Formats: sequence, structure tokens, C-alpha cells
Amino acid sequence: MRVVRLILLGLLAYLVSVFFLFPAAPLIERFKPNIKPVELAGVSGKLFNGTVANVKYADDLLPLEFTNVAWKAAPGALLKGGMGANVSYQGYGGGGEGQVQRKWNGNMSVSDFVFDADSKELEVLLPGPVAEFSGKINGQLDTVLLANNLLEKMQGRLVWDQANIVTRIYGPEITANLGQFNIDIEPQDNATHKVVLKSQGGDLSIDGTVTMAANGDYRTDLLLTPAANAPQPLLQTLQRLTRPDGGGRYVIKHSGNINQGT
Repeated sequence: MRVVRLILLGLLAYLVSVFFLFPAAPLIERFKPNIKPVELAGVSGKLFNGTVANVKYADDLLPLEFTNVAWKAAPGALLKGGMGANVSYQGYGGGGEGQVQRKWNGNMSVSDFVFDADSKELEVLLPGPVAEFSGKINGQLDTVLLANNLLEKMQGRLVWDQANIVTRIYGPEITANLGQFNIDIEPQDNATHKVVLKSQGGDLSIDGTVTMAANGDYRTDLLLTPAANAPQPLLQTLQRLTRPDGGGRYVIKHSGNINQGT
């Protein structure tokens, strides 16, 4: 019995040594073909604690790129039924950090994730030069849960301070100063989420919700209120979208399905 115990202790010591001392680069190099379209470059450090100099998500629809992506294993995740790591990154004029966990059943979760970005840097993610942004973005994701590769739960908040949008998509240049623009994401029943939108202190105040279901169905209910000194091109654009009510406010209600492009 003592021999068996010594063998088990020796095996445990070996596994711990591998986890803490084994270099991450050879293992990640082996898995690179299996994680496309994610591309990794400049891997350093150990399995327990390492860094990737550059990470690209080479997708035609939404290409993403981050630098100095670091991780440090979170042993406490084992008590929650999986493996996890505290991760951080830099990109788009800011960065972020939080904990990522993969459970034994394959589900993935993100918790306590905070991030910031320069909205100007996000223009590269648009499908062409359709808009220009300015202002600072800060966000927090309290919980994100993916089950069977589908979004099951998300809760968090995004604050866009001194939010400003310039677009020429309708012809003449249109500027919309939104002041402080808040986006709150709240989980509902049956993997449905309610997104609460609110902006104040700018040329256009926004107050309303967007409800999204797991199958892609959505319902938009927004109230847009232009300020007394709002630019004329902005008012003309609102009038093309819908008619104002008696108080000069514009109500936008729309339903559709994202997956069907409606």
C-alpha cells in the first residue's frame, strides 16, 4: 500500500512539474492547425504562466487582433468543475483582463472581465469607411456563458464617454454627439437577453431596449430625442426614418431575425 502511495505521489509531482515548468510554445505549436482561423505568433513562457505576442482572429466578417495576450492558470477553477486562467491583453487603444474557464462538459465561461478601448481604433472593424468615432469606451462583463457553442447567458455594461459618430452613409456628412452612451446587457429567461440603451448630454438622447432571443429574433423599441440645437442633417435623417410625435421625439420599433438579415 505504501508503494502505491509513493507511486501516486511521484506521478502527482511529475504532473505538477510539467504544468509549472513545461514550455508553452511546443504544445501550442502542435494545436495551431486545430484553432483556425485564430493565428498565434510569439509564444513564450510556461503552461502555467505565459504570453502570446500577437493573436489574430482571421475572419472576413469580424477580423480581430490583440497583442501581449497573457495568461496565468487559476487553480481555483478546479473547484468549479473545470480548468481556468486569468488572462489579459492589449489592443484597440486599450486592454482588458478577466478569468476564462472551460468546464469538463465543454461549456466555457468568462467572469469579472473589464476592458477599455479608444473608439477611433475600432473603425478598422467596420465593413468599409462608413463611419468615424471618437470617445473612450469602458466595459465590464460580469458573466458570459457559452453552452454547446451557443450564448446562454451574458451580463455586463459598456460606457462610451464623449461618444461621437460621423457618417456619410446617407450622402451628406452627419454628426451625432451622443454624450455619454450606456449599454446594459441583462439576461432573461430561455437564453433571451435585454439590451438597455441610454444616452444623455449630447445632440441626441436615446432611451430604449433591444430584446434578443437565442434563435436570432430581436425586437427594438427606441425613443430618440434631439436636442434643441441638434444639427439639421441629423434631424433630416431622423425624419427619413420615422415621423416625430407631438413632442418632437422619434419612436423606432422594429422586429426581425439577425440570422435571416431582417
